[in-house]
Amino acid sequence: MMQNLLGNGIRLIWLLAALGCSWIVFTTPVVADLTLFVPRADPVAELLLKQLRSGPTTRLILIGLSGDEENVRADASQQLALRLPASGRFSRVENGADVLPDTELALLYTHRYLLSPKVTSERFTADALRTALQQRLQELASPLAVLHKRWLPGDPTGELFSLLQVWSTGIGAPAKRRGVWFSPDGARALLLVETHASGYDLAAQRDAVNAIRTAFAEVAAGTDLELAMSGPGVLATLAEDQIRAEAAVLSTLAIAAMVLILIGVYRSARTVWLGALPMLSALLTGAAAVDLLFGQMYMITLAFSMTLLGETLDYPTYLFSHRQAGETVTDTLRQLWPTLRLCVATTLLGCLAMLVGDFPGLSQLGVFTMVGIVAAVAATRWLLPALLPTDWTPPRPATPGPWADRLLKPRPKLALAIGLGGLALLLFLWVKAPPLWEDNLAVLSPVPRDLLQLDRQLRRALGAPEVGHLIVMTAPDAETALQHGERLAAWLDVQQAAGLLDGYDGAMRYLPSQATQRQRQDALPTPAILATRLESALEGLPFKPGLFAPFLDAVNTTRTALPITPEDLRGTLLATRVDALLSPDARGWTALLPLSGVRDPGALAASLPDWPDSHAYYLDLRAETSRLVAGFREQALIRLGWGALLIIGVVWIGLRSWRRTIAALLPVWLGLIVDVAALLALGERLTLFHLVSLLLVFGIGVDYGLFFSRPAVDAAARRRTLHALLVCCGSALTVFGLLSVSTLPALRAIGLTVSLGVAASFVAALLAARPLSLQLFERVK
Repeated sequence: MMQNLLGNGIRLIWLLAALGCSWIVFTTPVVADLTLFVPRADPVAELLLKQLRSGPTTRLILIGLSGDEENVRADASQQLALRLPASGRFSRVENGADVLPDTELALLYTHRYLLSPKVTSERFTADALRTALQQRLQELASPLAVLHKRWLPGDPTGELFSLLQVWSTGIGAPAKRRGVWFSPDGARALLLVETHASGYDLAAQRDAVNAIRTAFAEVAAGTDLELAMSGPGVLATLAEDQIRAEAAVLSTLAIAAMVLILIGVYRSARTVWLGALPMLSALLTGAAAVDLLFGQMYMITLAFSMTLLGETLDYPTYLFSHRQAGETVTDTLRQLWPTLRLCVATTLLGCLAMLVGDFPGLSQLGVFTMVGIVAAVAATRWLLPALLPTDWTPPRPATPGPWADRLLKPRPKLALAIGLGGLALLLFLWVKAPPLWEDNLAVLSPVPRDLLQLDRQLRRALGAPEVGHLIVMTAPDAETALQHGERLAAWLDVQQAAGLLDGYDGAMRYLPSQATQRQRQDALPTPAILATRLESALEGLPFKPGLFAPFLDAVNTTRTALPITPEDLRGTLLATRVDALLSPDARGWTALLPLSGVRDPGALAASLPDWPDSHAYYLDLRAETSRLVAGFREQALIRLGWGALLIIGVVWIGLRSWRRTIAALLPVWLGLIVDVAALLALGERLTLFHLVSLLLVFGIGVDYGLFFSRPAVDAAARRRTLHALLVCCGSALTVFGLLSVSTLPALRAIGLTVSLGVAASFVAALLAARPLSLQLFERVK
């Protein structure tokens, strides 16, 4: 009676826990962001991550229209430029047509003498004014005469059009045909779009991409136009789609393979759902723990969950294969529990290296794995006995025959030869191929190479800022940031003239510092002097008397006007450009200067000037990311070393024998040596995901060593252990073998590493653990 009540209680607790975890999992947001695998180690790292995730370059979408005739491409570009702003998803849509809404034009017009970079005292001499007036006469004869005539009375020096050129080009101006931007060869009409949302707000980016596709479909109806898009947001949504699709396919195949293995080996449908319960427990509790601790789940973690299918199936497999008549399910588990408990403890200790506060992506993988494994072994130990009849055994288990005895025959010399051979190969490859580690996260990108090539082509044609190079400056306030940004711009002009880069952008291009605006006010002549100079400049020119009275009034008003600040632009389209490049944060203000066409990053970084009250950092995102990843890897390897010592201590405490400890752990070290040697021989450079995979190999290999080294009193017991480990090895090879053929670099790295490691660890445990344990058993007898 008590046993039934206990079983019912366990079943109820599991059901409630599963429902609670399911609710948490289904409400967990999923994000695809590889920057989460960049460590947060210092202020530079924080700046790096901020720019990788929400910097201005991440908001850009590059658009190319190809196909059909040139005039059709130009017309489609104009129509897209008119339609896209109406969606409300874009802060900027540019195609080179120099068109801004009237409210924005009026704002620039009102403050033109404070904002225009061409305002100097020389610009208002009689000779300069006459030259400007003659140029205005020529413009009145152009196709844009209406626009020029509109602003002429108040702006004969053309400051508004100077501002429009600054605001519409950013870093560099692409070639123009038919009034809009085109690629140098004329094959594509080009547009540059900036979203309100960050490039890694995938939901918003997906909406923006869909809005572009919808607008293009309407514009291109009845034509042969083709749409090409790129940019961080576009590539991120593509990566998310690919990861979701591939994870779904691989998970389905893995589950189907597990079902076939269980039915094929144990000839019982019951083993399928019994084996699924620990896996389900692992997936639900692991995902729920991730949500509770991190608030979201990373896409790579979701894909990584497949790895638990291979490992958590091992625990019920040990039970199924060791069942024998005349023994209850609880008795079988009680005999297995000391070994099973050690297996879990060593795996958890190995995973501790992934729990690093500065590295949220890897920490999440560690939490998911550790919580999942604990849940799976708990379900095997307590839930399965509550669901099974006490004397249940698989109906017709396919047990090994006499061939198993021959396979289990000790071969210590062969084990030693394999280990030494693997070590020699590893040392040879290490010396022959020095770059063992790959620290560039970009190699893990699932985006196809042709799309990355398209991104480079569009970015080069548009002169758009590169995602990989920018200068970040921190300052206590916006004015200091703008002033020092202007000094930095002067320095960059010198570097650009020297050929170190093609261009740059920054908030100071659009909003000068208050100090610079006051200098421009000081350069404006008094009303009397300006009137005299204008009268002299107008001699002999066909302008009506009094036409330029608004010009005189505007200059006089500007002389005493208050400088323009970021707050004065608030709520305008112009503010979105400035806000993307100049923003407040907890430490003050941050100014960004994206760079284009950088040819010598080292030279720029080495000579980057600095001033009191501000700090400038040159961020080569790829180099900085690689540096941080390399630093973390070194720390992780140190943690792994300490973890290995802990594992040795825990296994010794559990086994109370150095010989059995060596028998359990030696095979996994041999397996790891062979695994790394094989990866290097295949031309692999080890990434963080290889390192995570080696931790999994360690956990699985220790399991094999512990079970093979268990003393067994008869051949039947040894056969049952071999049967269980063959099934475990086969299921792991199936799951990770599927991952090894994935097109996603991260999943492929995990699959290939674990597949090779599992096979090597199994063979090493079979050859090395058995001889040592056999000698020990004979001594005990």
